[in-house]
Amino acid sequence: VLGAVVQDLVGNAAQISVLIPDGQDPHEFQPSARDIEAINNADLVVSNGLDFEEGLLEALARAEENGVKQFRVGNFISQRVKEGEHNVADPHLWLSPMNFIQALPSLTATIDDATGLTVNAAKESELLTQLDRDITGMIGTIPSCVMVSGHDELGYFSDRYGCKVVGAIIPSFSTTAEATASQLANLKKLAAENDVKAVFTGLGTPPEVSEQLAHELGISAVSLSTHYLNGAANYREFMLNLATQIVEALR
Repeated sequence: VLGAVVQDLVGNAAQISVLIPDGQDPHEFQPSARDIEAINNADLVVSNGLDFEEGLLEALARAEENGVKQFRVGNFISQRVKEGEHNVADPHLWLSPMNFIQALPSLTATIDDATGLTVNAAKESELLTQLDRDITGMIGTIPSCVMVSGHDELGYFSDRYGCKVVGAIIPSFSTTAEATASQLANLKKLAAENDVKAVFTGLGTPPEVSEQLAHELGISAVSLSTHYLNGAANYREFMLNLATQIVEALR
């Protein structure tokens, strides 16, 4: 998803290589020797940051020590910090276009400095602003937007578009965590009390757990592509697909 945003920004002026294959859980990705070589040979490495690329943290740190220029998007947005977890920032920043709008000036300046290009972010900013308006309009067509998510991934989306996430099957920013039986029992209770109409699940969430929870609540389990493009041609299409899935499930 991040690669699609950078590609839209620079067009054909630079060669963009996306390290993590689309459809693979970024929380669990481990780099190969070829991946590490690509990082160290890049003019610029753009990453999500906020410890999202868990398996790449060491490789990225070493490359930076060796002089490879890097841009971590999460350092240039208004970070969402999970209540009760001091200084633990939500890394799922791409689920709100406004985060990219906020980071664009610094990202553009860094690309220009690292590559010698002159990237104009104005058009991309306009497209992202329109995308934000479009999603706002879509969410506005449903009476309420109350959700259960696979893991704690929909925070930026829900904060931006007036939704409420009552809880997550995996109550963590990372899919590498696990839920206890008592946490799942409490989630079921919260979902029933808040009249949740669908259980949203996705990459890294055990399907048998989400399906069982949905079955016990008498609602549907809907798989969202929150972490990968899943056939979308670009970031705009990816976000509109996500918003469409959410709206259709909550009608």
